[in-house]
Amino acid sequence: MAFSRIFFSAIILFSILAANTCSKKTEKMQSLVHPVVIDKSFDFSANAASYVIKEAVLKDSLLTLTIEAALCEEDVVELVFNGNYLKSMPPKAQLGIRFTENSKCVKNKIVRVFNVSSIKYQRTKTTILLLPNQEPITY
Repeated sequence: MAFSRIFFSAIILFSILAANTCSKKTEKMQSLVHPVVIDKSFDFSANAASYVIKEAVLKDSLLTLTIEAALCEEDVVELVFNGNYLKSMPPKAQLGIRFTENSKCVKNKIVRVFNVSSIKYQRTKTTILLLPNQEPITY
């Protein structure tokens, strides 16, 4: 009888610990996906020479960018949209990167993931994403 109580207590404790670990992993994954910042005053040319987008991959609504710049892994990097769509069919959204250069990290490659669902043009099925020095991305 005592053995079964210990056994069931161990199972319950293990279940609680496993559930807690899963929720922490989910929180960490969600914190790795960043929203697109909408800033009507954003100047696309302001720091365009200070970074290079080496790769841009869109899967579902997640845009994964490999960026080469004077950045460290922990630095804040924003994907910015000024809110204006270029008049074309399908509509085009021009995007840029905003960050503060870090002199401790020169020409590092970092990867950031952004949820671009907030910039999808509402009245059409397709939106074209324009990134500096990249082929247009159909979304």
